[in-house]
Amino acid sequence: MIKVGTDFSGVGSPETALKRLGISHEVEFACDIDKYARTSYQALHNPKQLFEDITTRPVEFPQLDLYVAGFPCQSFSIAGLRKGFECPTNGTLFYTLSEFIRINRPKCFILENVKGLINHDNGRTFQIIKDKLSGSGGSVNNQMYLTDIDGLGYHIHYKVLNTKDFGLPHHRERIFIVGFKDSRHFSFPVGESLKIRLKDILEKNPDSKFILSDKMIERLTRLQKEKYSFAKEFTDVNKKDISHCLTASYPGGTDCEFIIHSTHTRSANRPSVQKNKNAGGSGHLSKSDGTTYCLDTQNSQAIEVRQLNPSNESGGQQPFQQNRIYDIDGICPALLANLPKGGNTINTKVIRRLTPLECFRLQGFTDEEHSICQEVQSDTQLYKQMGNTISVPVIQAILKNIY
Repeated sequence: MIKVGTDFSGVGSPETALKRLGISHEVEFACDIDKYARTSYQALHNPKQLFEDITTRPVEFPQLDLYVAGFPCQSFSIAGLRKGFECPTNGTLFYTLSEFIRINRPKCFILENVKGLINHDNGRTFQIIKDKLSGSGGSVNNQMYLTDIDGLGYHIHYKVLNTKDFGLPHHRERIFIVGFKDSRHFSFPVGESLKIRLKDILEKNPDSKFILSDKMIERLTRLQKEKYSFAKEFTDVNKKDISHCLTASYPGGTDCEFIIHSTHTRSANRPSVQKNKNAGGSGHLSKSDGTTYCLDTQNSQAIEVRQLNPSNESGGQQPFQQNRIYDIDGICPALLANLPKGGNTINTKVIRRLTPLECFRLQGFTDEEHSICQEVQSDTQLYKQMGNTISVPVIQAILKNIY
């Protein structure tokens, strides 16, 4: 059984990965300053101790086999090396965790951060990190490091990995630093081709509360037209297979991803038939693929509607009520007994937020794990936790190569 400790623990991606790998482990401690993250962590895992603040938690623990920390990156975005590391809130936290490594001497550690850490301040920030972790006899990516630098002497390996290369349609690049107290062979996992697409993980009928208001759509569209770099274009899930990187601010900011998604409903409220002079039969709209669009003038959206019994399915020979369609507000003028479950399918294109469940799926958590967290959290906190967490399949692949 391996002894594990984590700082900036979030909802516990490393612990989740260890469970899936079947690696027997005991969590000596976990720590996160966010009380809501601690609540989710406690619901999912069973640590011996759960602390609030890395700067005040004890440092005396049994020697760990594995220490994991996704330390904050905000201070590294401040211009200048001195401000980055001397930021009073986050800048010193790397030194706090490195001091813990010095005292505890875990057999292995894994640190995670944003890709931009490598190039921050023209590479000087990352150079300091390498000096601290590997100086005094360590190595970096199998190359011996300078021995006259006062450091921890660990043998570290680092690489930028992308979640989309590990089975999930999620573009999330993160640098992982793996350190070993003793020199040993290690190689980072090799990714694989993506087998599922963004639309494969979406809920079929999400709650309407996730649909953007007209005002929000208008604002985002205006920002996109004005070429604001942070205003992403709406993602059509039928044309794009991978989501943008989830952020802790999702879904409150204008820099978040909003998807164009077809939702499927049955049996709406009133009949409303679109007519086409070229279509056979009164009130029928003919299109070869069984799909067309009408304009929802109330919401200024293009609505995709699905034909019932489209004529192309029978080569145009189907005699019974072919090409019947209904708009977003419509229902079948007469429900047919032989329709599946007594209703018509209306395929509606909407612009909406990702749901918390979809965000959990994009980070590699199960629907059951989402349900556990949902019991104790609001949607806002679930979004934040998924924006902050380490992608489970990525840390799982790293741990598999270690153990």
